[in-house]
Amino acid sequence: MRIPWQTAKDEAFKALRDLIRLDTTNPPGNERIAADYLAEAMGRHGLDSTIKESAPTRANLVSRIKGNNTGNAPILLSSHTDVVPVEPAGWSRPAFAAEIADGCVWGRGALDMKSKCAMDLVVMTAIARAGAVPNRDVIMAAVADEEAGSDHGARFLVERHPELIRAGWVLNEVGGFTIYMGDRRYYTIQIAEKGFVTVKMTVNAPPGHGSMPRRDTAIGKMAALLTKITNTPMSMRVTPFMKKMLTELGVPLDNPGPLFRPMMGNTVTPTILRAGYKDNVIPGEASVILDGRTVPGEDPESFVAELRSIVGPEPKFELVKTAPPAETSPETELFKLIRERVEANDPGAHAIPWMIPGATDNKFYGKLGAQCYGFVPVKLEPHLPFGSLFHGNDERLPIEGFYWGLRVYAEVVLKFVGVKFDEVFA
Repeated sequence: MRIPWQTAKDEAFKALRDLIRLDTTNPPGNERIAADYLAEAMGRHGLDSTIKESAPTRANLVSRIKGNNTGNAPILLSSHTDVVPVEPAGWSRPAFAAEIADGCVWGRGALDMKSKCAMDLVVMTAIARAGAVPNRDVIMAAVADEEAGSDHGARFLVERHPELIRAGWVLNEVGGFTIYMGDRRYYTIQIAEKGFVTVKMTVNAPPGHGSMPRRDTAIGKMAALLTKITNTPMSMRVTPFMKKMLTELGVPLDNPGPLFRPMMGNTVTPTILRAGYKDNVIPGEASVILDGRTVPGEDPESFVAELRSIVGPEPKFELVKTAPPAETSPETELFKLIRERVEANDPGAHAIPWMIPGATDNKFYGKLGAQCYGFVPVKLEPHLPFGSLFHGNDERLPIEGFYWGLRVYAEVVLKFVGVKFDEVFA
């Protein structure tokens, strides 16, 4: 049974709104409600799902459509169902209402990344309803905890249940959106991402009474160290891929601008500061959490060594969590297919390989040998502040851009698994 394309669009949009309305803020997560929603939706069309919890409510859903050629490596369609917290006072509309306004659907997770989850759901159920048989297994994973390091999500599945999600290819988050440079349009296809090195930095000094001020305090020391960190950029380390990409875009290496600068070396940002417990006590300890990001070719040891060169020998370092950077070649059949379908659906635009300064679950899937790309296509108009909406206030997704992306995404997945688009959709 072929599914009318309008029906597919309606189902995807409804699923997106339904998922936004499920509050899966991490912490605490509670991704179980999203996993149950997806399992029920897939079950209506005869697709079985497996749900694995790493802890109560920290649920990961996996579903598989078997292919007819075991010689072809499976493709994994991955998304995460958790979202970052919201500061309600900064929002124009309720963050979990999925309201429609100004041509967009508004809500936490609209971009990051319940739109991809809805796309995966519709593609999987459409294949099943049409009775199409792919030439390789198609796996869908909707995982927990990506926004807090993936210990309860992709990392948990890779380490504890690799048989469920082992694949040769992965389509995951971030890439596929429009960027404008001058009079040219580009679509970024993520092939690389930075690693993360989260460090707790601590300093100590004798405590005392607040009525007896002095220069040598833990808070004063920490303030001086944070000033050093903020005013001392880490060294530039331009990878061969980044140099090639920036050259193609015409971006000067010596003045790349704020969009590209974080991709050209390691970075460190203070994110959580703690000191003191009473208003009249000078605390004896102050600590800060530093969010470090590493480019391909770097590791936690080289990052910590450079950080130490900035702050000096005194503060204590504790590694809180780490994950390596990742990079996949753009010279593959899947990347070339993505480029071809994107450019065919927006004539005059160019699809380009891209590195993101953040991290995704691809770094964990890559440990199982997968070639991983970030691809959640969405067509954007120049005025939308797309990048700032990730983890920001008033997160929203243009509806027509979502429909455009759904079509491109379905074309890529179906063609890659040997199924014709018009065998599935009418």
